[in-house]
Amino acid sequence: MYYELALTSVIVAGAYWGWFFVRKQPHGTATFGVMQLAAAAMSGIGLYAHRVEDSPRWMGIAGAIGVGTGTCLLVLGPLVRGLARRFAASERLGIARRLLDVAEVLAPGSGVANEKALIGAMQEIRDGHIEQTVDALTAAKDRAPAEARLAIDERIAMLYLAAYRWSDAISHAEANLFGASTEAQNTDSPDGEMHAPLPLRRALGIAPPVWVELLGAYGRTGDLTRAAQMLSKLEDVCEGREEAAVWIHRARLMFLALAGRTAAVQALVEPRQARHMSHAARTYWLAVAHEHEGNRVAATAAYEKARNRSRGRPRDLIDQALEKLAKADGVPPSLSEEASAVIARVEAAPLPAQVRAPAVPRAYATWSLTGAILLVALTITLAVGPTNDVGVLMRSGAMVRGLVDGGEWWRIFSCVFVHVGGLHLLVNVIGMVFVGKIAEELFGTARTFALFGVAGFAGAVASYLASPAGISAGASGALFGLLGAVFVELTWHRKRYRAAWKRGMWGGLAVVIVAQVGYGFLYPVIDQWAHGAGLVSGAIIGGVLSPHARWAKAGLQLGRTIAAVGVVLMMLAGVRVARVSVYDSFWRLPRYPQPVSGVSITAPAAWINDGELSEPDGLVIVSVRKLTLTDAPHQIATWIGVDVPALTKSRGFETVEAATERTVPLPKGWEGSELVATFADPMGYRQRYRVVAIGKKFGEQLVTVAITTPETVAASGASKFLAFLLGSVTVKAP
Repeated sequence: MYYELALTSVIVAGAYWGWFFVRKQPHGTATFGVMQLAAAAMSGIGLYAHRVEDSPRWMGIAGAIGVGTGTCLLVLGPLVRGLARRFAASERLGIARRLLDVAEVLAPGSGVANEKALIGAMQEIRDGHIEQTVDALTAAKDRAPAEARLAIDERIAMLYLAAYRWSDAISHAEANLFGASTEAQNTDSPDGEMHAPLPLRRALGIAPPVWVELLGAYGRTGDLTRAAQMLSKLEDVCEGREEAAVWIHRARLMFLALAGRTAAVQALVEPRQARHMSHAARTYWLAVAHEHEGNRVAATAAYEKARNRSRGRPRDLIDQALEKLAKADGVPPSLSEEASAVIARVEAAPLPAQVRAPAVPRAYATWSLTGAILLVALTITLAVGPTNDVGVLMRSGAMVRGLVDGGEWWRIFSCVFVHVGGLHLLVNVIGMVFVGKIAEELFGTARTFALFGVAGFAGAVASYLASPAGISAGASGALFGLLGAVFVELTWHRKRYRAAWKRGMWGGLAVVIVAQVGYGFLYPVIDQWAHGAGLVSGAIIGGVLSPHARWAKAGLQLGRTIAAVGVVLMMLAGVRVARVSVYDSFWRLPRYPQPVSGVSITAPAAWINDGELSEPDGLVIVSVRKLTLTDAPHQIATWIGVDVPALTKSRGFETVEAATERTVPLPKGWEGSELVATFADPMGYRQRYRVVAIGKKFGEQLVTVAITTPETVAASGASKFLAFLLGSVTVKAP
């Protein structure tokens, strides 16, 4: 089953994304797309061979190659590439480059070469060797239109600044940037009103980040007068502009630190004032202030502290500062009257508005729900047993319809976090991470909790009411709900998600949904009712909770309420699962005497009586035979050794063997033994059942009974209830 799932996944994903990359060619060639289409085709051959008897061997080999190739192209390559990006972001360029080499082997033509070139450029900047890049930009500038030349010059200046080549950056700026644009300022309009303030870029003549970093370059080369002039102009241009607080803060910080104004720098790097800065950056600028104040001891200590929290280029800069500090004479820099006046001005001015750190999406709901699913699986495995066992699932809160009918309402909620075996768990955890992150990015944390809860509940209810499956469990319905909500959000508010549409996300979601639903029809063991109800409910509640709907504020409050109620219900369900034993689950059901094959057994009213008694979900089956007593030992031995094994194998069990120990205590008068029967379920897991084969004399008659139940059910408390069933057997007088 799972191999076919892998084949189908490669067929669907490879066909869609292969055609997408062939048609769009985002990386310049169609190679990546063609390889995915080839993997899809080979997987299709393999799927055909897997479902047709006596197919040629080469078809099976082609399918295996297709699955392997598709896994590399669609899964392993992107994962390694993403890991490389993380290492690149943390300045570990060597590791990032090696990982990209691996990613290029796994997924050739996927654009890895472009990222390797970028890593190479970052390495050149780190080493200070940027001449080749500067030459290329200079040549491009000569061919570029006039409006693009300023941007190219700004980029060249930033390259010098990133390489810590302050003098080169200043020389380039003085030759190409300063004075390149006419200095703009607000003027009175004819009607006496003021024009709206110009954008900062036009007001300064160059982009604010370039202006501020050049200000720092002048300060680092000892020209504090020029740095003061640039800061003064920046203060004038940014007056009354809240959006410019970040540039005012950084410009003041650099200038005052390079001027040795420790107290002023201390005020600027207070955590509440500089939340957008890392601890290492705040410590570094305080060290710069101590250095230029002449306090070598304090500067050295602060530099070392900042160095311990840095890596890559920032650490190189600190090493240079420590080397320079060891040779310095400890004399503060001399300040011109103009620089001193600017210092006095900014120290007397109010602190700039607090700069909020850029909002980094935190997938709290995704990781919380994923952690809860994994924690439940671990707890079940350690406390009850393997989660691929039917009895373990029943004990752990899976959906058992007969027990829900008997009052165990909490299974509607707890079943969402219970999974059937390790592979089922792995598939849903991976789905939760990927789909959950997308949903949380679109809807936010509270709404994602609400979507998961509503879709999971809807899927469980649909499974309870309509699914033919016996015992069901899993978060698939909730995941389909998240898929449905994301699909509706992207469709309804298409204009807001242009980037997602360009990346093919909408089409990818559509293909995944159709493929998953279609795949479910091939295997009856898959609970399509839960999937369908989860998908529909997720789509509906996704529209209701959309953050871009007219009722977004009300939707947010509704989402928070649903999330809070859902968490409470899940916690209550967990408590009930832990406290209610298997014996309690059976014993709480209403019971009455039921006639079976000429005898009477007191059993739950909801059990099915069609010649033998059976729990509606097949957890207990009671078979009864009434015989004329002739030779009780021989008749019981025949029942145990011949009749019961034949009956058991007729139900689909593959092996029947004698048990080595007894699990069910026999009431007085009953004699017999127990058997162990096994079979492989549709998911490939081997289920072990205990068969209690016994007999008892009732006057001139012999009653033989066979009770079939999962071994873990018999061993986890149901044995006492089964003994009660046997004790309730009575024979009607002829």
